[in-house]
Amino acid sequence: MSNSDARQRALGVRDAFEFEPTSLVTYRSAGRVIALGDDDALRGCDEIAPGLDFIRVSPRGGKVEIDGYLGAYRIRVSDQHGNQTTYQGDAILDLNENPLLTREMLPPGYFHAQAADSQPQELREELENLTGEFQKPKYFAYDPSICAHGVNGKTVCTQCIDACPAEAITSAGERIEVDPNLCQGGGVCATVCPSGAIRYLYPNLRDSGKRLRDMLDAYRAQGGTRAIVLFHDASSAPDRYLEAYDNVLPIRVEELASVGMDLCLSALAYGAMQVVLLADDQMPRSSMAGLQQQLDWLHAIITGLGLGSAYVSLCRGDAALPEVDGDRIVEAAIQDMPPLKRNAIFQALDHLVNSLRPQAEQIELPDAAPFGEVAIDAGKCTLCMACVGACPGRALQDGSNREVPEVFFIESNCLQCGACVQTCPEDAVTLAPRMLFDRERRNRARALNSDTPFACIACGKPFAPTSVINKMQDKLKDHYMFGNQRALDRLKMCDNCRVADIVQDPEALGGQFDPLKGFRQ
Repeated sequence: MSNSDARQRALGVRDAFEFEPTSLVTYRSAGRVIALGDDDALRGCDEIAPGLDFIRVSPRGGKVEIDGYLGAYRIRVSDQHGNQTTYQGDAILDLNENPLLTREMLPPGYFHAQAADSQPQELREELENLTGEFQKPKYFAYDPSICAHGVNGKTVCTQCIDACPAEAITSAGERIEVDPNLCQGGGVCATVCPSGAIRYLYPNLRDSGKRLRDMLDAYRAQGGTRAIVLFHDASSAPDRYLEAYDNVLPIRVEELASVGMDLCLSALAYGAMQVVLLADDQMPRSSMAGLQQQLDWLHAIITGLGLGSAYVSLCRGDAALPEVDGDRIVEAAIQDMPPLKRNAIFQALDHLVNSLRPQAEQIELPDAAPFGEVAIDAGKCTLCMACVGACPGRALQDGSNREVPEVFFIESNCLQCGACVQTCPEDAVTLAPRMLFDRERRNRARALNSDTPFACIACGKPFAPTSVINKMQDKLKDHYMFGNQRALDRLKMCDNCRVADIVQDPEALGGQFDPLKGFRQ
Protein backbone atom coordinates (compact mmCIF):
# COMPACT_ATOMS: atom_id res chain seq x y z
CA MET A 1 0.00 0.00 0.00
CA SER A 2 1.31 3.49 -0.87
CA ASN A 3 1.98 6.34 1.54
CA SER A 4 -1.03 8.16 0.06
CA ASP A 5 -3.37 5.30 0.93
CA ALA A 6 -1.85 5.02 4.41
CA ARG A 7 -2.30 8.76 4.86
CA GLN A 8 -5.98 8.56 4.04
CA ARG A 9 -6.41 5.92 6.72
CA ALA A 10 -4.43 8.02 9.22
CA LEU A 11 -6.46 11.15 8.51
CA GLY A 12 -9.64 9.18 9.02
CA VAL A 13 -8.44 8.17 12.48
CA ARG A 14 -7.46 11.78 13.19
CA ASP A 15 -10.88 13.14 12.21
CA ALA A 16 -12.79 10.49 14.16
CA PHE A 17 -11.02 11.25 17.44
CA GLU A 18 -13.33 12.70 20.10
CA PHE A 19 -11.89 15.27 22.48
CA GLU A 20 -12.90 15.57 26.09
CA PRO A 21 -15.30 18.53 26.29
CA THR A 22 -14.49 21.62 28.30
CA SER A 23 -16.68 24.19 30.00
CA LEU A 24 -18.02 27.13 28.02
CA VAL A 25 -17.68 30.89 28.36
CA THR A 26 -20.94 32.72 27.61
CA TYR A 27 -21.39 36.26 26.24
CA ARG A 28 -24.76 38.01 26.27
CA SER A 29 -25.24 41.02 24.01
CA ALA A 30 -28.20 43.33 23.39
CA GLY A 31 -26.54 44.67 20.25
CA ARG A 32 -25.74 48.17 21.53
CA VAL A 33 -22.70 49.36 19.58
CA ILE A 34 -20.51 52.21 20.81
CA ALA A 35 -19.13 54.07 17.77
CA LEU A 36 -15.90 55.96 18.48
CA GLY A 37 -14.51 58.64 16.16
CA ASP A 38 -14.66 62.26 15.11
CA ASP A 39 -17.93 63.91 14.11
CA ASP A 40 -17.49 63.23 10.37
CA ALA A 41 -16.80 59.54 10.98
CA LEU A 42 -19.77 59.19 13.31
CA ARG A 43 -22.13 60.64 10.71
CA GLY A 44 -21.19 57.69 8.49
CA CYS A 45 -22.31 55.03 10.96
CA ASP A 46 -25.68 54.61 9.28
CA GLU A 47 -23.98 53.87 5.98
CA ILE A 48 -21.92 51.12 7.58
CA ALA A 49 -24.88 49.42 9.29
CA PRO A 50 -28.23 51.10 8.55
CA GLY A 51 -30.81 50.80 11.31
CA LEU A 52 -28.37 49.71 14.00
CA ASP A 53 -28.67 51.34 17.43
CA PHE A 54 -25.39 53.25 17.81
CA ILE A 55 -24.09 55.08 20.87
CA ARG A 56 -22.01 57.79 19.19
CA VAL A 57 -18.96 59.00 21.14
CA SER A 58 -16.59 61.71 19.90
CA PRO A 59 -13.59 62.04 22.27
CA ARG A 60 -12.61 65.43 20.73
CA GLY A 61 -9.00 65.00 21.78
CA GLY A 62 -9.76 63.59 25.21
CA LYS A 63 -8.20 60.50 26.74
CA VAL A 64 -10.06 57.26 25.94
CA GLU A 65 -9.89 54.09 28.07
CA ILE A 66 -11.50 50.86 26.83
CA ASP A 67 -12.25 47.90 29.07
CA GLY A 68 -14.35 44.80 28.57
CA TYR A 69 -15.52 42.38 25.92
CA LEU A 70 -18.63 41.45 23.96
CA GLY A 71 -21.70 42.31 26.02
CA ALA A 72 -19.78 44.21 28.70
CA TYR A 73 -17.75 47.08 27.23
CA ARG A 74 -17.04 50.21 29.23
CA ILE A 75 -15.48 53.32 27.73
CA ARG A 76 -14.21 56.23 29.81
CA VAL A 77 -13.51 59.55 28.10
CA SER A 78 -11.60 62.22 30.04
CA ASP A 79 -11.35 65.83 28.88
CA GLN A 80 -8.43 68.19 29.41
CA HIS A 81 -9.82 69.20 32.82
CA GLY A 82 -9.99 65.63 34.09
CA ASN A 83 -13.78 65.37 33.82
CA GLN A 84 -14.75 61.81 32.96
CA THR A 85 -17.74 60.40 31.10
CA THR A 86 -18.49 56.68 31.04
CA TYR A 87 -20.33 54.81 28.29
CA GLN A 88 -21.48 51.20 28.38
CA GLY A 89 -22.33 48.97 25.44
CA ASP A 90 -22.11 45.51 23.97
CA ALA A 91 -19.66 46.12 21.12
CA ILE A 92 -17.31 48.79 19.80
CA LEU A 93 -16.96 50.20 16.31
CA ASP A 94 -13.68 52.11 16.27
CA LEU A 95 -13.75 54.63 13.40
CA ASN A 96 -10.40 56.26 14.17
CA GLU A 97 -7.66 56.13 11.57
CA ASN A 98 -5.43 54.30 14.04
CA PRO A 99 -7.19 51.74 16.29
CA LEU A 100 -7.51 52.69 19.94
CA LEU A 101 -6.90 49.08 21.00
CA THR A 102 -3.54 47.81 19.82
CA ARG A 103 -3.56 44.30 21.27
CA GLU A 104 -2.35 41.65 18.88
CA MET A 105 -5.43 39.54 19.63
CA LEU A 106 -8.50 41.76 20.03
CA PRO A 107 -11.39 41.01 22.41
CA PRO A 108 -14.65 39.73 20.90
CA GLY A 109 -17.02 42.51 19.87
CA TYR A 110 -14.32 45.06 18.94
CA PHE A 111 -14.20 46.21 15.30
CA HIS A 112 -11.97 48.73 13.59
CA ALA A 113 -13.62 50.10 10.46
CA GLN A 114 -10.38 51.17 8.79
CA ALA A 115 -9.12 47.59 8.96
CA ALA A 116 -12.32 46.31 7.34
CA ASP A 117 -12.94 48.95 4.61
CA SER A 118 -12.26 46.44 1.86
CA GLN A 119 -15.05 44.20 3.18
CA PRO A 120 -17.88 46.55 4.30
CA GLN A 121 -20.55 43.91 3.76
CA GLU A 122 -18.78 41.47 6.08
CA LEU A 123 -18.46 44.17 8.76
CA ARG A 124 -22.14 45.06 8.42
CA GLU A 125 -23.21 41.46 8.84
CA GLU A 126 -21.05 41.01 11.93
CA LEU A 127 -22.43 44.15 13.56
CA GLU A 128 -26.03 43.23 12.75
CA ASN A 129 -25.61 39.75 14.24
CA LEU A 130 -24.34 40.85 17.64
CA THR A 131 -27.61 40.39 19.49
CA GLY A 132 -28.11 37.22 21.52
CA GLU A 133 -26.09 34.68 23.47
CA PHE A 134 -22.72 33.48 22.24
CA GLN A 135 -20.42 30.77 23.57
CA LYS A 136 -16.84 29.65 23.18
CA PRO A 137 -14.72 27.00 24.93
CA LYS A 138 -12.82 27.83 28.07
CA TYR A 139 -9.35 27.22 26.70
CA PHE A 140 -7.24 27.11 29.85
CA ALA A 141 -6.88 25.65 33.33
CA TYR A 142 -4.70 27.15 36.05
CA ASP A 143 -3.09 25.47 39.05
CA PRO A 144 -1.76 28.17 41.42
CA SER A 145 -0.05 25.58 43.65
CA ILE A 146 2.75 25.09 41.11
CA CYS A 147 2.83 28.63 39.69
CA ALA A 148 6.23 30.38 39.79
CA HIS A 149 4.88 33.89 39.21
CA GLY A 150 5.66 35.25 42.66
CA VAL A 151 7.38 34.10 45.84
CA ASN A 152 7.70 35.89 49.18
CA GLY A 153 6.41 39.15 47.74
CA LYS A 154 8.80 39.08 44.78
CA THR A 155 7.83 38.69 41.14
CA VAL A 156 9.76 35.76 39.69
CA CYS A 157 8.15 34.59 36.44
CA THR A 158 6.08 36.65 33.96
CA GLN A 159 6.37 34.37 30.94
CA CYS A 160 2.63 33.90 30.37
CA ILE A 161 1.83 37.58 31.01
CA ASP A 162 4.48 38.73 28.54
CA ALA A 163 3.46 36.22 25.87
CA CYS A 164 -0.34 36.59 25.91
CA PRO A 165 -1.37 38.45 22.73
CA ALA A 166 -4.87 39.08 24.13
CA GLU A 167 -3.57 40.72 27.35
CA ALA A 168 -5.90 38.37 29.22
CA ILE A 169 -3.39 37.51 31.99
CA THR A 170 -2.55 39.84 34.84
CA SER A 171 -0.58 39.65 38.06
CA ALA A 172 -2.49 39.05 41.29
CA GLY A 173 0.26 39.19 43.90
CA GLU A 174 2.06 35.86 43.96
CA ARG A 175 -0.37 34.32 41.47
CA ILE A 176 -1.85 35.25 38.12
CA GLU A 177 -5.40 35.81 36.96
CA VAL A 178 -6.70 34.86 33.53
CA ASP A 179 -9.83 36.58 32.24
CA PRO A 180 -11.74 33.85 30.36
CA ASN A 181 -13.73 36.50 28.49
CA LEU A 182 -10.57 38.00 26.98
CA CYS A 183 -8.76 34.69 26.40
CA GLN A 184 -8.97 33.76 22.71
CA GLY A 185 -7.21 30.40 22.99
CA GLY A 186 -3.83 31.58 21.74
CA GLY A 187 -2.18 28.81 23.75
CA VAL A 188 1.24 30.41 23.93
CA CYS A 189 0.74 30.91 27.69
CA ALA A 190 0.72 27.14 28.24
CA THR A 191 3.65 26.74 25.85
CA VAL A 192 5.93 29.15 27.69
CA CYS A 193 4.85 28.26 31.26
CA PRO A 194 7.87 26.52 32.84
CA SER A 195 5.91 24.53 35.43
CA GLY A 196 2.72 23.66 33.57
CA ALA A 197 0.65 25.73 36.03
CA ILE A 198 -1.37 27.05 33.11
CA ARG A 199 -2.61 24.34 30.73
CA TYR A 200 -4.36 24.31 27.39
CA LEU A 201 -7.76 22.69 27.86
CA TYR A 202 -9.38 22.29 24.48
CA PRO A 203 -7.95 20.03 23.38
CA ASN A 204 -6.10 19.01 26.53
CA LEU A 205 -2.58 17.63 26.31
CA ARG A 206 -3.57 14.02 26.96
CA ASP A 207 -6.11 14.06 24.11
CA SER A 208 -3.68 15.80 21.74
CA GLY A 209 -1.10 13.11 22.43
CA LYS A 210 -3.56 10.25 22.00
CA ARG A 211 -4.78 11.60 18.68
CA LEU A 212 -1.21 12.05 17.49
CA ARG A 213 -0.21 8.52 18.55
CA ASP A 214 -3.33 6.89 17.05
CA MET A 215 -2.86 8.69 13.75
CA LEU A 216 0.78 7.59 13.45
CA ASP A 217 -0.12 4.03 14.47
CA ALA A 218 -2.77 3.87 11.71
CA TYR A 219 -0.32 5.25 9.16
CA ARG A 220 2.30 2.61 9.95
CA ALA A 221 -0.28 -0.19 10.14
CA GLN A 222 -1.25 0.56 6.53
CA GLY A 223 2.37 0.45 5.37
CA GLY A 224 3.13 4.18 5.52
CA THR A 225 6.76 5.21 5.97
CA ARG A 226 8.79 8.30 6.92
CA ALA A 227 5.84 10.16 8.42
CA ILE A 228 6.05 13.95 8.62
CA VAL A 229 3.69 15.50 11.18
CA LEU A 230 2.72 19.01 10.09
CA PHE A 231 0.99 21.24 12.66
CA HIS A 232 -0.97 24.20 11.26
CA ASP A 233 -3.82 26.52 12.20
CA ALA A 234 -6.83 27.66 10.17
CA SER A 235 -4.92 30.47 8.46
CA SER A 236 -2.13 28.19 7.17
CA ALA A 237 -3.44 25.74 4.58
CA PRO A 238 -1.23 22.63 4.15
CA ASP A 239 -2.53 21.86 0.60
CA ARG A 240 0.76 22.50 -1.16
CA TYR A 241 2.60 20.11 1.14
CA LEU A 242 -0.06 17.42 0.75
CA GLU A 243 0.46 17.59 -3.01
CA ALA A 244 4.27 17.67 -2.86
CA TYR A 245 4.80 15.04 -0.12
CA ASP A 246 2.78 11.85 0.18
CA ASN A 247 4.05 11.26 3.74
CA VAL A 248 2.83 14.55 5.28
CA LEU A 249 0.20 14.09 8.00
CA PRO A 250 -1.43 17.47 8.79
CA ILE A 251 -2.89 18.27 12.21
CA ARG A 252 -4.90 21.45 12.54
CA VAL A 253 -4.69 23.20 15.91
CA GLU A 254 -6.58 26.20 17.25
CA GLU A 255 -3.38 28.24 17.45
CA LEU A 256 0.06 27.15 16.28
CA ALA A 257 1.73 28.67 19.35
CA SER A 258 -0.03 26.07 21.51
CA VAL A 259 2.32 23.43 20.06
CA GLY A 260 5.35 23.30 22.33
CA MET A 261 8.16 20.99 23.33
CA ASP A 262 5.73 18.43 24.74
CA LEU A 263 3.92 17.71 21.46
CA CYS A 264 6.99 18.03 19.23
CA LEU A 265 9.13 15.59 21.24
CA SER A 266 6.15 13.26 21.64
CA ALA A 267 5.56 13.22 17.88
CA LEU A 268 9.14 11.97 17.39
CA ALA A 269 8.69 9.44 20.20
CA TYR A 270 5.44 8.18 18.65
CA GLY A 271 7.25 7.43 15.41
CA ALA A 272 7.23 10.59 13.27
CA MET A 273 10.35 11.00 11.17
CA GLN A 274 10.00 14.78 11.22
CA VAL A 275 7.87 17.53 12.79
CA VAL A 276 6.99 20.75 10.97
CA LEU A 277 5.20 23.81 12.32
CA LEU A 278 3.59 25.80 9.51
CA ALA A 279 3.39 29.51 10.32
CA ASP A 280 2.22 32.62 8.50
CA ASP A 281 2.46 36.38 8.93
CA GLN A 282 -0.84 36.55 10.84
CA MET A 283 0.64 35.00 13.96
CA PRO A 284 0.99 37.60 16.76
CA ARG A 285 4.58 38.69 17.35
CA SER A 286 4.46 37.68 21.02
CA SER A 287 3.23 34.21 20.08
CA MET A 288 5.94 33.83 17.46
CA ALA A 289 8.59 34.89 19.99
CA GLY A 290 7.39 32.26 22.46
CA LEU A 291 7.29 29.59 19.76
CA GLN A 292 10.76 30.45 18.49
CA GLN A 293 12.13 30.21 22.02
CA GLN A 294 10.66 26.72 22.35
CA LEU A 295 12.33 25.73 19.07
CA ASP A 296 15.69 27.04 20.26
CA TRP A 297 15.49 24.75 23.30
CA LEU A 298 14.18 21.86 21.22
CA HIS A 299 16.98 22.18 18.67
CA ALA A 300 19.59 21.97 21.43
CA ILE A 301 17.95 18.83 22.82
CA ILE A 302 17.43 16.93 19.57
CA THR A 303 20.90 17.89 18.35
CA GLY A 304 22.26 16.41 21.56
CA LEU A 305 20.25 13.27 20.80
CA GLY A 306 22.09 12.99 17.49
CA LEU A 307 19.23 14.05 15.21
CA GLY A 308 19.79 17.68 14.28
CA SER A 309 17.56 20.75 14.21
CA ALA A 310 15.88 19.88 10.89
CA TYR A 311 13.88 17.14 12.60
CA VAL A 312 11.69 19.84 14.20
CA SER A 313 11.37 22.96 12.07
CA LEU A 314 9.31 26.09 11.53
CA CYS A 315 8.22 26.69 7.95
CA ARG A 316 6.63 29.80 6.48
CA GLY A 317 4.56 30.13 3.34
CA ASP A 318 5.56 27.76 0.58
CA ALA A 319 9.09 26.97 1.76
CA ALA A 320 10.32 23.47 1.01
CA LEU A 321 10.58 21.15 3.98
CA PRO A 322 14.13 20.61 5.25
CA GLU A 323 15.63 17.23 4.45
CA VAL A 324 16.48 14.80 7.23
CA ASP A 325 18.17 11.44 7.47
CA GLY A 326 15.30 8.99 7.22
CA ASP A 327 17.48 6.11 8.41
CA ARG A 328 17.32 7.29 12.03
CA ILE A 329 14.48 5.01 13.05
CA VAL A 330 12.84 5.40 16.44
CA GLU A 331 10.71 2.55 17.70
CA ALA A 332 7.30 4.07 18.34
CA ALA A 333 6.28 4.64 21.95
CA ILE A 334 3.00 3.17 23.10
CA GLN A 335 2.37 5.06 26.36
CA ASP A 336 -0.48 7.52 26.74
CA MET A 337 0.48 11.15 26.85
CA PRO A 338 0.69 12.35 30.48
CA PRO A 339 -1.71 15.20 31.26
CA LEU A 340 1.05 17.44 32.66
CA LYS A 341 3.50 19.23 30.40
CA ARG A 342 6.81 18.45 32.08
CA ASN A 343 5.88 14.80 32.55
CA ALA A 344 5.06 14.58 28.85
CA ILE A 345 8.39 16.15 27.89
CA PHE A 346 10.40 13.80 30.10
CA GLN A 347 8.45 10.72 28.96
CA ALA A 348 9.16 11.51 25.31
CA LEU A 349 12.78 12.41 26.04
CA ASP A 350 13.44 9.17 27.93
CA HIS A 351 11.97 7.13 25.07
CA LEU A 352 14.14 8.93 22.51
CA VAL A 353 17.25 8.49 24.68
CA ASN A 354 16.61 4.76 24.98
CA SER A 355 16.09 4.45 21.23
CA LEU A 356 18.90 6.69 19.94
CA ARG A 357 21.56 6.08 22.61
CA PRO A 358 23.20 9.53 22.35
CA GLN A 359 26.88 9.86 23.17
CA ALA A 360 26.35 12.93 25.33
CA GLU A 361 25.16 12.47 28.91
CA GLN A 362 23.93 16.04 29.12
CA ILE A 363 23.68 19.16 26.98
CA GLU A 364 23.70 22.85 27.76
CA LEU A 365 20.51 24.75 26.99
CA PRO A 366 20.05 28.38 25.96
CA ASP A 367 19.33 30.99 28.61
CA ALA A 368 15.86 30.97 30.19
CA ALA A 369 15.28 27.29 29.39
CA PRO A 370 13.10 25.71 32.13
CA PHE A 371 15.45 22.78 32.80
CA GLY A 372 18.80 22.78 34.54
CA GLU A 373 20.79 22.62 37.74
CA VAL A 374 21.31 24.81 40.76
CA ALA A 375 24.72 25.37 42.34
CA ILE A 376 25.36 26.65 45.87
CA ASP A 377 28.58 28.34 46.98
CA ALA A 378 29.34 26.54 50.24
CA GLY A 379 31.61 29.39 51.32
CA LYS A 380 28.68 31.81 51.31
CA CYS A 381 25.73 29.56 52.17
CA THR A 382 24.57 29.47 55.80
CA LEU A 383 21.89 26.85 55.16
CA CYS A 384 19.17 29.29 56.18
CA MET A 385 16.80 27.39 53.86
CA ALA A 386 15.35 30.56 52.31
CA CYS A 387 15.90 29.03 48.87
CA VAL A 388 14.02 25.89 49.91
CA GLY A 389 11.04 27.89 51.09
CA ALA A 390 10.96 29.89 47.86
CA CYS A 391 11.27 27.02 45.36
CA PRO A 392 7.89 26.59 43.57
CA GLY A 393 8.86 23.28 41.97
CA ARG A 394 10.22 21.65 45.15
CA ALA A 395 13.53 21.13 43.40
CA LEU A 396 15.31 22.39 46.52
CA GLN A 397 14.48 20.50 49.69
CA ASP A 398 15.46 20.72 53.36
CA GLY A 399 17.42 17.68 54.46
CA SER A 400 17.63 18.72 58.12
CA ASN A 401 15.31 15.89 59.16
CA ARG A 402 18.34 13.66 58.64
CA GLU A 403 19.88 15.38 61.70
CA VAL A 404 22.45 17.05 59.47
CA PRO A 405 21.71 20.50 57.99
CA GLU A 406 21.58 19.92 54.22
CA VAL A 407 20.03 21.34 51.06
CA PHE A 408 19.02 18.67 48.57
CA PHE A 409 18.28 19.17 44.88
CA ILE A 410 16.12 17.20 42.41
CA GLU A 411 16.98 18.39 38.92
CA SER A 412 13.83 17.16 37.16
CA ASN A 413 11.80 19.49 39.38
CA CYS A 414 13.87 22.60 38.66
CA LEU A 415 12.13 25.30 36.61
CA GLN A 416 15.19 27.59 36.43
CA CYS A 417 12.78 30.34 37.49
CA GLY A 418 15.31 32.12 39.69
CA ALA A 419 13.21 32.26 42.86
CA CYS A 420 16.10 30.77 44.81
CA VAL A 421 18.56 33.32 43.40
CA GLN A 422 16.28 36.24 44.29
CA THR A 423 15.61 34.91 47.79
CA CYS A 424 19.12 33.92 48.92
CA PRO A 425 20.38 36.57 51.39
CA GLU A 426 24.01 35.53 50.86
CA ASP A 427 24.04 35.61 47.03
CA ALA A 428 25.18 31.99 47.13
CA VAL A 429 22.91 30.45 44.46
CA THR A 430 23.47 30.26 40.70
CA LEU A 431 21.56 28.59 37.84
CA ALA A 432 22.81 26.64 34.83
CA PRO A 433 20.29 25.65 32.11
CA ARG A 434 20.93 22.13 30.84
CA MET A 435 19.26 18.78 30.15
CA LEU A 436 20.37 15.53 31.73
CA PHE A 437 19.64 12.57 29.48
CA ASP A 438 20.10 10.10 32.34
CA ARG A 439 16.65 9.68 33.87
CA GLU A 440 17.96 8.27 37.15
CA ARG A 441 20.37 11.18 37.69
CA ARG A 442 17.66 13.67 36.77
CA ASN A 443 15.24 12.29 39.37
CA ARG A 444 17.70 11.52 42.17
CA ALA A 445 17.99 13.88 45.13
CA ARG A 446 21.56 15.01 45.72
CA ALA A 447 23.06 17.23 48.40
CA LEU A 448 24.16 20.69 47.26
CA ASN A 449 25.49 21.81 50.63
CA SER A 450 25.65 20.42 54.16
CA ASP A 451 27.07 21.40 57.50
CA THR A 452 27.68 19.93 60.94
CA PRO A 453 24.96 20.78 63.46
CA PHE A 454 26.01 23.16 66.23
CA ALA A 455 25.31 21.90 69.74
CA CYS A 456 24.01 24.29 72.37
CA ILE A 457 26.86 25.12 74.77
CA ALA A 458 24.45 24.88 77.71
CA CYS A 459 22.38 21.76 77.13
CA GLY A 460 24.20 20.10 74.22
CA LYS A 461 21.16 19.94 71.90
CA PRO A 462 21.93 20.49 68.18
CA PHE A 463 19.92 23.49 67.04
CA ALA A 464 21.50 25.22 64.01
CA PRO A 465 24.13 24.81 61.28
CA THR A 466 27.63 25.63 62.51
CA SER A 467 28.14 28.11 59.64
CA VAL A 468 25.11 30.13 60.77
CA ILE A 469 26.43 30.40 64.34
CA ASN A 470 29.90 31.39 63.14
CA LYS A 471 28.48 34.06 60.83
CA MET A 472 26.25 35.47 63.59
CA GLN A 473 29.20 35.63 65.95
CA ASP A 474 31.28 37.45 63.37
CA LYS A 475 28.59 39.96 62.41
CA LEU A 476 27.40 40.78 65.94
CA LYS A 477 30.65 40.80 67.89
CA ASP A 478 30.90 44.61 67.73
CA HIS A 479 27.22 45.27 68.36
CA TYR A 480 26.43 47.10 71.60
CA MET A 481 23.95 44.41 72.70
CA PHE A 482 26.74 41.82 72.61
CA GLY A 483 29.42 43.88 74.31
CA ASN A 484 30.55 41.17 76.73
CA GLN A 485 31.46 37.53 76.31
CA ARG A 486 28.40 36.22 78.15
CA ALA A 487 26.07 38.03 75.78
CA LEU A 488 28.06 36.82 72.79
CA ASP A 489 27.99 33.25 74.08
CA ARG A 490 24.21 33.34 74.15
CA LEU A 491 24.33 33.16 70.36
CA LYS A 492 25.68 29.64 70.87
CA MET A 493 22.63 28.56 72.87
CA CYS A 494 19.31 27.11 71.80
CA ASP A 495 16.16 29.20 72.31
CA ASN A 496 15.31 27.81 75.73
CA CYS A 497 18.80 28.13 77.16
CA ARG A 498 19.19 31.62 75.71
CA VAL A 499 16.06 32.85 77.52
CA ALA A 500 17.14 31.20 80.77
CA ASP A 501 20.54 32.87 80.59
CA ILE A 502 19.05 36.30 79.90
CA VAL A 503 16.86 35.96 82.97
CA GLN A 504 19.86 35.03 85.15
CA ASP A 505 22.20 37.70 83.74
CA PRO A 506 22.09 40.87 85.94
CA GLU A 507 23.52 42.94 83.07
CA ALA A 508 20.96 41.75 80.51
CA LEU A 509 18.38 44.31 79.40
CA GLY A 510 19.81 46.93 81.73
CA GLY A 511 18.63 45.05 84.83
CA GLN A 512 15.04 45.89 83.98
CA PHE A 513 13.74 42.31 83.73
CA ASP A 514 12.13 40.41 86.59
CA PRO A 515 11.45 36.76 85.65
CA LEU A 516 8.32 36.75 87.82
CA LYS A 517 6.90 40.17 86.91
CA GLY A 518 8.40 40.90 83.50
CA PHE A 519 9.87 44.34 82.77
CA ARG A 520 10.01 46.72 85.72
CA GLN A 521 8.37 50.12 85.27
